Amino acid sequence: MLVNNTYNELELLTQKIETNTADLKDYQRYEILLQNGGLSKEYIYSYLNRAGFNDWNELLNARKEKERAKDNNAKLIGGIIGLGLGILIAKLFSEE
Repeated sequence: MLVNNTYNELELLTQKIETNTADLKDYQRYEILLQNGGLSKEYIYSYLNRAGFNDWNELLNARKEKERAKDNNAKLIGGIIGLGLGILIAKLFSEE
């Protein structure tokens, strides 16, 4: 039963990490579960370090910044498209 609970919790945390909805406590809990599964802290952090992060907080902040940048980019593109449509509509009405 404990193995199933751990597996389910790992699966839930993995999904939260993949969808960028995990918070710092989720990352820390994930680390504990990985350590309980036999991985050393050094091994876990070697992956973080290879990606250029010193801890979970740095990774979390980078992911949040990337999401903000994507959101801002989408707003910018939407604005540009809106301007183009506005010009086309204005031109249509001015020709009539």
